[in-house]
Amino acid sequence: MPQLPPVTQEHAARLDFLEGLRLYNYRRHVQSVLDAYDREVGTVRPQTMASAGERIKGQTLYRFAAAIQHHAQTMGWATAADSLRAHADELDALLANPPAAPIGCLRLDDSIGLPGYYTENDEAGLNDIHLMPGGYWRESLVGPIYERGGALYRTVWRVGYTASPSPALIEFAKGAPAVNYRRILDVGCSFGGSTMAFRAAYPNAEKVVGLDLSAPALRWAHVSAEERGLAITYEQGDATGMGHADSSFDLVTGFLLAHEVTVGVLEKILAEAYRVLRPGGHIRFLDLPPFSALAPEVAFLQSFDNDGNGEKFWNEFLSLDFKATLRGAGFVNVADGPLDYDEQTYAGTAALMRTGEFRPENRWVTEGDKPGG
Repeated sequence: MPQLPPVTQEHAARLDFLEGLRLYNYRRHVQSVLDAYDREVGTVRPQTMASAGERIKGQTLYRFAAAIQHHAQTMGWATAADSLRAHADELDALLANPPAAPIGCLRLDDSIGLPGYYTENDEAGLNDIHLMPGGYWRESLVGPIYERGGALYRTVWRVGYTASPSPALIEFAKGAPAVNYRRILDVGCSFGGSTMAFRAAYPNAEKVVGLDLSAPALRWAHVSAEERGLAITYEQGDATGMGHADSSFDLVTGFLLAHEVTVGVLEKILAEAYRVLRPGGHIRFLDLPPFSALAPEVAFLQSFDNDGNGEKFWNEFLSLDFKATLRGAGFVNVADGPLDYDEQTYAGTAALMRTGEFRPENRWVTEGDKPGG
């Protein structure tokens, strides 16, 4: 990834404090909430997320932990942005002047219209996705801000956002059926971490494409891939109308995309993925597990993101039978389950509990094939 400007001692202290606060909140407060829940319910366990939630949300400590998470998130973005403000001209120049002889490609479309579901919260002054002001699209420096602030969210701010998930994402990429994938499409690629993982996993692929709505995110993704020597084409576009020919890809993938859109939009994305996949091609998503796969109390804590972390489609997606949705789009051999990748340093699933993006129950793979081939 591109080297971010160094932080001042003051900003480093703020980021360290917020990272420590999150960890303490996850490890002490949330664990105490669960311990109190276990003591209260005993052996008569609530069977639904709603009934478990009724027991938990009455706890003062739960409300305190939720408030800490919410405010630590907003403070984290503010600190990350503030730490980069003095270097804004330098970073804008970096993004505006990518390598003169790139091995990959960046294709932006100034005419693209951003859909309402993607912009409406910011325009209404409501909570943006992940509580970041401007969401993914309005701030020109969203890439550098996410590199620092998103890493703080994962409690690895000194490592970086794009770098921190790579091993698990490469494992996810390699988990696709053993086929010679010549052309790979990563939809909703944002800052390109997942696209880079697929390029790393399949170095002999003819073409790897990352598609996203956000021009600022794609600029950062392109610079990051070039720095790493990864040949990737990043394109600005809408996944509901991908602009590629029928049967033009062997593999279509998405990382943490499905919960960011409405079910109606997701169905359109799947229809497009089906169209651009060749017969026998594979589709593979890594997202969060459905509520039905979790214990009721864990599902309730995971639902915090919907209202507490700017994830307005979170509960809708995690209540969905995603496998049935894939079958409805025409895919066969549909399966799901946790990604088999052990990473002991991470704990928690929802933002309220999370010390990182990955846990066995948080790495949920859903996949299928296009018939034929």
